Amino acid sequence: MPKAAPALTAFNSGEFSPLLEARIDFAKYPAAARTLDNFKLTVQGPARQRPGLRFVAAVKNEANRTWLVRFEYNVDNAYILEFGDLYVRFYTQHGRLESPPGTPVEVVTPYTQASLFNSDDTCRLRIAQSGDFLYVFHSDYEPRILQRTSSTSFTLTEFRPDGGPFQDLNTGATTVYASAVSGTGITLTASASIFVAGRVGTLMLIEAKATNTVKAWEPGKTVALNDLRRVGNRVYKAISAGDTGTATPVHTEGALPDGDAVTWEFQDPGYGWARITAVAGATATADVVKQIPSDAVGSGNATLRWAFSAWNSVEGWPSDVAFFRERLVAARGNKVWMSVVDAFDDFSARNDGGEVVADQAISKTLSSGEFNDIQWLMPARDLLAGTARSEFSIGELANGEPLGPNNVRIRHQSRYGSRSLVPVQAGTAILFVQRAGRKVREMAFDAGEQGYVSSDRTALSEHITGTGIVDADYAQEPDSIVWCVTAEGRLIGFTWNAEQNVWGWHGHTIGGTDAAVESVATIPSPTAGHDELWAVVRRTIDGATHRYVEFMEVDWSSILHEQSEAFYVDSGLTYSGVPATTISGLDHLVGESVSILADGSPHPARTVNASGEITLQQAASVVQAGLPMTATIAPMRLEAGSANGTSQGKPKKITTLVIRFHETSSGKAGPSSGRLDEITFRRPSDPMDEPVPPFTGDKRIDWESEDSSDGFIIYVNDKPLPATVLGFFPSVNTEESD
Repeated sequence: MPKAAPALTAFNSGEFSPLLEARIDFAKYPAAARTLDNFKLTVQGPARQRPGLRFVAAVKNEANRTWLVRFEYNVDNAYILEFGDLYVRFYTQHGRLESPPGTPVEVVTPYTQASLFNSDDTCRLRIAQSGDFLYVFHSDYEPRILQRTSSTSFTLTEFRPDGGPFQDLNTGATTVYASAVSGTGITLTASASIFVAGRVGTLMLIEAKATNTVKAWEPGKTVALNDLRRVGNRVYKAISAGDTGTATPVHTEGALPDGDAVTWEFQDPGYGWARITAVAGATATADVVKQIPSDAVGSGNATLRWAFSAWNSVEGWPSDVAFFRERLVAARGNKVWMSVVDAFDDFSARNDGGEVVADQAISKTLSSGEFNDIQWLMPARDLLAGTARSEFSIGELANGEPLGPNNVRIRHQSRYGSRSLVPVQAGTAILFVQRAGRKVREMAFDAGEQGYVSSDRTALSEHITGTGIVDADYAQEPDSIVWCVTAEGRLIGFTWNAEQNVWGWHGHTIGGTDAAVESVATIPSPTAGHDELWAVVRRTIDGATHRYVEFMEVDWSSILHEQSEAFYVDSGLTYSGVPATTISGLDHLVGESVSILADGSPHPARTVNASGEITLQQAASVVQAGLPMTATIAPMRLEAGSANGTSQGKPKKITTLVIRFHETSSGKAGPSSGRLDEITFRRPSDPMDEPVPPFTGDKRIDWESEDSSDGFIIYVNDKPLPATVLGFFPSVNTEESD
């Protein structure tokens, strides 16, 4: 009977699909696991139990689903935003933002509960941040800007850009003229009933009629006061009389002489625009924003050359927003608009002189033979855009020249299709979710291909994404994990480090009855220098549905923490003070059995009474109390070697097992979940009246199992203490077949 001692020393290939249980030939097989529940994968290889979720507050209306988003001014001023039915609330410094204390800071929004989410449970809001300004876009609402006006106050206002963007110029027979070149409350009159309610608040572009009646400027001509002259499409008014000089007017603002006696005031570049304030079928009231040409004023100057704003309630508002090359980028359908460089509220396609230059606004259409809506925008080396069918890159046509209206290249990159979910980015690579929600692809620029290539990062764990991912965010520190939420409410993590070629999936069961995570977002921790995961968790508590905002605590470390500070319960809270037996403040867990760590030692479970209290066996100074969670890791079937080929399918017996731990003081191990033996961590030298200190090193377990062809190993920690598994070292006897 051959003996073998395989070493299982890494788990960062993640929880493998059941379809791979026979793939012992696969290079990642030894570093994978059959089960990873509530264990995070580290880039280095070990599996570390995730910390617990700390309760912060209930959402405003616990019957309604909400969505979390990050607002990070800098690492010291970061907020989590809770978007719900017609409101947004704020969290920072591990608490809900309140001003005055007890009163949540809240801003009214137009977003109803029904409008927040798509039918596949992904969120319809799109967010882009610039300093204190958060641009909030939704296809059914006029864009908004959420502005932080102080550390405790925010305002939400309509985002109404100047200069466009506009639709294509009218090609029909309808004409429009204005009642004046400037002013507020002017009248726009059309030859048809084109002014409908959805145009109110938006811009209308009006150009001079094609047969321009303004005379061209010429040198040496006599002009009178207020005479108009044209240079190209630019129109100037004489504010002094006399003979014109030799310097052709070129200015686009103010008044300048032409080199002689006549001073010319710039009027317009041949077009202007006004913001519509009221409509009445064939007429509208408007405020002039950019002076309208005189050749479009009065019934005798009715022009065919006009256009409505591209963003409105009739054709729709932009559904996506991002920043790229110092421009604000918006998208709707298969159309992309980019603002003027460094002027996010300016979408002028031409400068003040009517010229198209490199830093002017850009308007482009993605074309791939099909009309598929853009699902996301992501700035990278290029601006990447995902539609329901394809992926595109948008960048410069000519290298070395700035991105501009005449230097734009749109290139079709791949044909996978995307879900309406903003990708996450690490370095130069991004992860996006395919249309069905079950596959996650890593997209990165390939210098050899001179384009973007995508790899399926769920191919080895296709089961992990369930019925589809609906939310995700990235925590770079300390373990480089993309945290995702599935439609059924499961929290899953993807440890991802392209530099080290590490990627692996792990699942997390949240404590509580019918517990489901509905949204996640990450921000820098205000105290520990890591990225903090925040979540909205739905549970059944005391027979009713509740939704709580919670955040994941920091990994426990003996270097940084006392043992009593270990936080490995969900929806938990901490008591710290004089020794006490009655612990209050657990009102959010009334009727629940809670797991307890009292002064660093596990305490028998207690049920929270109607007053939100539990009673301990003896007084404790530091108490962690919350819903219990269990962490489980089970490596793949053992491939222990054999004198006659593989050991797979052959009876084998594990005689001993060594588990190498790091800072661990509890757990059980065995061949199955029904046959687990407690591992003894307390040493004879440890005082009996003190907590078992965290153990680093090897624990040898005499294995009592029957011969089996499986070779299963399972480790479970169901106590509120940290656990890190560095490796499994079994001794195995394999029975050779005849």
